[in-house]
Amino acid sequence: MRIKAKKERLESLDVFRGLAIVCMIMVDAVPDFEQAYPWMLHTTWQGISFADMAFPGFVFAMGAAAAIWLQKHEREWWPEMLGKVMHRAGILFLLGILYNVMPILFQHLLLPGTAVGSLWSDLWGQGRLFGVLQRLAMVYAVGIVLGRVLHTKIDLLMAALFFLLVSSVGFHCFSPDAPFAQADNISSAIDQVIPGSAHCYMGASFDPEGLYGTIACTASMLLGMLAGRLLLENTPEALLQLLSYGIVLAGAGVIWNQVDIISKPLWTAPYVLFTSSAFMLLALLLHVLFSLLPKLSSFCFHPFRVFGMNPILIYMLTGAALTLLWMLPSPEAALFPRLWGMTVKGIGGIPFSIFLFTVLWCSCWWGLAEYLYRRRIFIKI
Repeated sequence: MRIKAKKERLESLDVFRGLAIVCMIMVDAVPDFEQAYPWMLHTTWQGISFADMAFPGFVFAMGAAAAIWLQKHEREWWPEMLGKVMHRAGILFLLGILYNVMPILFQHLLLPGTAVGSLWSDLWGQGRLFGVLQRLAMVYAVGIVLGRVLHTKIDLLMAALFFLLVSSVGFHCFSPDAPFAQADNISSAIDQVIPGSAHCYMGASFDPEGLYGTIACTASMLLGMLAGRLLLENTPEALLQLLSYGIVLAGAGVIWNQVDIISKPLWTAPYVLFTSSAFMLLALLLHVLFSLLPKLSSFCFHPFRVFGMNPILIYMLTGAALTLLWMLPSPEAALFPRLWGMTVKGIGGIPFSIFLFTVLWCSCWWGLAEYLYRRRIFIKI
């Protein structure tokens, strides 16, 4: 990895990325999942909540940033560009595996008496192969290559729709009568082979970041890349196009929802269309605000911008901290919910106090993000 500071950036995109990472941190930091507001929790199978917007928001932002990266490297030879892309994707995938095995490592280091077997046997037998960072790595590699060969915005849109169509057809061909049944669908069937049930999320037979969902997730990145190209043009016509695309995608999501369900775990086509529509409109709003009111916008959105400058680092550090705090015991419960009970529990009611606690949790990490920003330390892969 390298530490690098860039002088010219699209500030609204940094804020967008920061909003996504803050949402991801808040969703992961819920201390009591049974009493939290429903919108703070991921939907178990069908539907969409605020929490379900966090991860696709980061994928969308990655696509928008990829449009900027490709513009700067458009004259590089293919071997040179592919080397950089595969290097980044490989590091991101390995970081994802490290992130996944942290609970097992911490258990053996801090609570050896609770370990079932040896460290190696637990890693080999229970370690999760896929996850958030691994999906980002795979989508990034495919999306960058496609972005290099797809020269027009219409090409990007058609490629995204093609990926969504392939994903949808796969569900219906595998099980025509019940394509999205929880017990039996093409995504879970593939997960049971690669990586296998023992290596899925929580040892289940289905992984929400499994291989099959990567198909439609790639469409999310391509649509983000489409938005990024329009933002780079920065003309009234381009911004009007971005508004139009956002509205059209929402309409397409309504129509597609007649045949496919909206599901974050399966990353279905309507889910991609609805989230991408919302993100296009949000990206447009932020871009207009920073264009018309740059100083005020920069001041108001500054906390999110600093989060967006080191998103992977902050995500991994908060994940490691949460893992430790959930594992360490306290007299009544795990240490993390105990901290909630010792601070703001009950203020304004239980659900509100949970929300307040997640805000305080993010505020604690804002200090680190602000320090890195002020020292001009931006860790990129």
